[in-house]
This record gives sequence, C-alpha cells and structure tokens, in this order.
Amino acid sequence: MIARRVRGMGGLGGRRRSPVHRIALSPACWGINEAPDWGHQIDVERVLSEAAAIGEGAITAGPPGFLPDRSDQARALLRRHRLQVVAGHVHAILHHHEARGPELAHIDGHAQWLAAVGATTLVLSAIPERSAGAIRPESLSNAEWAHLLHLIGSVEHVCARHKLKVAVQPRFGSTIQGPQEIERLLVGSEAGVCLDIAHLVIAGADPIEVIELAAGRIQHVHLNDVDLDLARRVRDRSLSYNDAVARSLYRPVGEGGAKVAKVTEALKHARYRGWYTLEQETRLVSHDDRPLGRISRSLEFVLPLLG
Repeated sequence: MIARRVRGMGGLGGRRRSPVHRIALSPACWGINEAPDWGHQIDVERVLSEAAAIGEGAITAGPPGFLPDRSDQARALLRRHRLQVVAGHVHAILHHHEARGPELAHIDGHAQWLAAVGATTLVLSAIPERSAGAIRPESLSNAEWAHLLHLIGSVEHVCARHKLKVAVQPRFGSTIQGPQEIERLLVGSEAGVCLDIAHLVIAGADPIEVIELAAGRIQHVHLNDVDLDLARRVRDRSLSYNDAVARSLYRPVGEGGAKVAKVTEALKHARYRGWYTLEQETRLVSHDDRPLGRISRSLEFVLPLLG
C-alpha cells in the first residue's frame, strides 16, 4: 500500500521514466555499509529491486563491493533493474602530505569507475585515517589544513578528467564536520559541497546557515532526519555513532528534529537544482528486517517538498 502511494507521487511504477524530483536512493537505507560488524547486509539484487519498485530509477553507488568492481558488469546489473547511478562516495585522507600519491590514485580509480557506470558527482569525505575506528583529531594544524585544501583542488582536477563534479561532504567523525571547519573549507577552496542534513545536525552545525554560507556551491544533498537526543549524545561522546544508529539515530524523514522542510525550502530559495539522495544509515539484525517501510514513509514526506 505504501509503495503504491509513493509510486503514484512520481515513482517508477511498471516502467522506467525520467525522475520527476531528482531524488536518488542510497543503499545505506537498506543497511549496506562497508564497516566490519555493521550488521546484516542485504543481497544486492533485493536492494536494487526494491529501489526500482519504490523510487524514481536513481540510486547512489554504495560502498566498494556493493556493485561489481567491473564497470561493464555493474552497468548490466543496473540496466536489468532499470536504475541509474547518479553519485558515489569516496573516503580519503587529505591532510597528510605523505598520503597524497596513494590517495589520489585511489580517488582516480574510483572516479573512473563512477564515470563508467554513469555517475555525475563524486562525494568526498575527509577521513582521519584508514584504520577502523580511527579517532578524529581535535583540530588540524595550519600545515595540515594547507595540505587538505591543496589536495581537494587536486581531486577536482582528477575528477574533471572523468567529467565528474566534486562535492565535499562535512560529516560527523571526519576531519571536516563542524561550523568552523566548514567555513575554513569554503574560504580556502572553491570546491562544491554535499549538504548532509543529519550529519550537520549531529556535528552541531545549522544546515540553513551552511546553505547561506555555501552561496551556490552545493553540488549534492543528502536528505535525512535524526533523533535530536541521540544526536546530542553522539556529539558529546556519551554514545558511539554506531550504537546510536542501532538505536534509530536516523528517523524517517519528517519524524525527527532536523527541520527538513525548512532546509528544502532554503535550498529552493538558493536555486538548488541538483540531485537529492535519501541517505539514512541503518543497522539490520537479520534478513527478516524490512527497511522498506521506513524508506517509504520518508519518501511520502519529502516528495511533496521537492515538487
């Protein structure tokens, strides 16, 4: 019933058609995650079939290994489900000078794959280290900031060769998360930005202020909503992010405290015309978990906002 109502508001129905609202679905909504011990990982065929049934024919790439590493195999799988990939996420160490070569090579390889499967945007997150559970530094030195900003410029050049836009994502737990770091990113570079509503709220930033500061540089938007009490506990380190996700940190959009309707209105005023992605991380206990209902409720709330 829910799926039929959402499809009636612009979803695929029985055949592929052009997206009405430029909204994509992230595999993260189905519990897909590359982190070890994250939770039950649903089979790719089920994720893609459900995304095609309820969405508008657009998804994001998911973590490495979700779609086939060979781009021709990934394209064939996507065609079979009548889906297009619009963006993909890359984590990279940007503040260590000695990591420049390996990190750029990693990004170049992923950008080439994304372009081959049809994506137009690379969403870039600056991570502290590649080791699992790496602790984010309290602050970066001026030299580390210089390396980070310079490397973002290099990433833009790499992606331009593959005809991809770059959208840097301020993300809780990354080296760019809160208001001061976002302002430094915007002042020190010309990079585009991925506005992730929930991660900004978790980090203590105001998404509407970020929209005003970014002044036309927003290249991609992650739509999501959060439980504000759990977000506060994550921010003050009294609860880990992973445990908070297991306790439903991410709420169906419109049922949390992130004021998504006001954020989408601010994006309209800012004349944002890019893609939105429903990006709600969840941790599943078993194959019997059914995330589709939460995804449907979110779509029922957001589609009228984007019309």
